[in-house]
Amino acid sequence: MLERLGHRLAGSVLVWDVILTLCCLYAASSARLRLELGNTLGSSQVQLPWQLYFIVATIWTVIFLLLTPQRAIFWRGLIEALGRLLAAVGLSSLAFAGLLYLSVREVSRLQFIYFAAGDLIALLVLHLIIRSYIHYRSQTSLQRRVLLVGTTLAGQQLVREFARHPWIGLRVVGYTGDELLPDDNVPRLGPIEATPQLVVDHQIDEVVFAMPPQQRDHVVGLSLKLQRHPVMLHMVPDVIDLAFARTPVETLGGVPVISLRESALNEPQRALKRFFDILASGLLLVLLAPVISVIALAIKIESSGPVFFFQERIGQHGQRFRMIKFRSMYQDSDQRWKEVARRDAVGHLLHKSNDDPRVTRIGRKLRRTSMDELPQLFNVLRGEMSLVGPRPEMPYVAAEYEPWQWQRFRVLPGMTGWWQVNGRSDRPMHLHTDDDLYYIQNYSFWLDLRILLKTVAVVFHGHGAY
Repeated sequence: MLERLGHRLAGSVLVWDVILTLCCLYAASSARLRLELGNTLGSSQVQLPWQLYFIVATIWTVIFLLLTPQRAIFWRGLIEALGRLLAAVGLSSLAFAGLLYLSVREVSRLQFIYFAAGDLIALLVLHLIIRSYIHYRSQTSLQRRVLLVGTTLAGQQLVREFARHPWIGLRVVGYTGDELLPDDNVPRLGPIEATPQLVVDHQIDEVVFAMPPQQRDHVVGLSLKLQRHPVMLHMVPDVIDLAFARTPVETLGGVPVISLRESALNEPQRALKRFFDILASGLLLVLLAPVISVIALAIKIESSGPVFFFQERIGQHGQRFRMIKFRSMYQDSDQRWKEVARRDAVGHLLHKSNDDPRVTRIGRKLRRTSMDELPQLFNVLRGEMSLVGPRPEMPYVAAEYEPWQWQRFRVLPGMTGWWQVNGRSDRPMHLHTDDDLYYIQNYSFWLDLRILLKTVAVVFHGHGAY
C-alpha cells in the first residue's frame, strides 16, 4: 500500500520536474536576449530546435529515475532529499552539456548556464513546496482512518510505518484482536468479531487484516460482511516475518506471488551500487598501492607464511567465496580458533577477543586501523563483495544462525557496514544481524555514502576494532 502510493506520488512529481525543466529551457532563451551580459545575440541565435527539448526531457527522466529525488521527498530526510536533487540536476546538466559539445555547439554558454541554474532553483523551490504541503497535510484532519485487524508482527510493523510517514494521510485509530499491542498509542477497540460494527462506529475508511494463517477463515468471513460498507480492504501476508527485509510481490495470472528469496535491491539500485563499487575500489587500489606494498613487506619480515590470508565466507544468497585479507595471525590460527571462541550467557557464539594470542604484533596494528582488510578491494572488483553491506560471515558462525538471520544474505556482503560504524567488534556477533537487516530495509545510495564517511571517522579513532 505504501510502496504503491509512494510510486504514484513520485511519478506525479517526476512529471512536474520534467515540465518545469522544459519551461526553464525555454525561459533561458528569453533570458539570454534580455540580460545585458556577453555578446549581443539575435532571437534566431538563441532559439533551440525542438529536438533538444525532447533530448532534455529524456535525459532528466532517465537520471531522475536512477537517483530518485522525487521519491526522496516522501521517504528521506530534508538534507538527503535536497542532496539527491542537487546530484540529479548536476548529473543531468553535465550529460546535456556533453551532448551539446558533441552536436549543437552553437548554443550560447551563458544560455546553458541560465538554464542549469534556473532549473536547479526552480526544482528546489518545487520540492520544498511539496514537502511543506506534505507537512501541512499531516497536521490536518484530512486523513483516512485505518482499523488494524489482528496483532501479528507484520501488522505491528505496518502501524509503525504509518506513524513514520504521516504524509500518506492514513491514521490507525485502533485494532481488534485478543492480544495487546506493545504500542500504547494504538488502542484496542474490541475482539475481531466486532470488526464490522466498529467500522461503522468509528467511521473507518481502510481495514488492514494482519492475522496468522490459522485465522484466515475470519478474513474471508469478515471480508464478505464488510462488502456492504464503503471501506477499502487490505491483507498483510504472514508467510514469514516480512518486517525484516523488502519482499517483492508480483502477480502471475492474477495470483499474487511473494518472492521469499530475491535480491533486496531493484535493478537501478544494483546497477548504481555496482558502478560505484568498481569505480571506487579500482581508484583506491591504485592510490593505496605503495601502502599495500609496505604492509606486505612488514608482514613477511615479522613472521613466516604468506602475506595474504584467504578464508571461506558466506556471501549473497548463501554462496561461498574466498575472502582475501592481510595475514594478521600466525599460520596455525585456524586450528587454534577454539582457544578464543566462547559463548555468552544465552549460548551465542563469540569468536573475537581483544587479547587473542594468535594475532601477530603487526597484525594487531593492522586490525586496530582496519588496514588488514584493504585486500578485500579485490573481492569488490570481482563482484563477490561490495564496499558497504552486511558482514561476510564465516560458515561456522552462520551454521548457528536462526532462520530469520539468513535474511542478511539478500545483498552482497561489504567491507564496512551499518554495524561496523555503530559499535564494531565491541558488540557480540549475533547482535550485528539487526543492524544488517536495518541496512537492507533502509538501503539507499546515500546511506552507503553516509556509512563510508562514518567508517573513516571510526577507523581514525580506532573504536572497537581488534
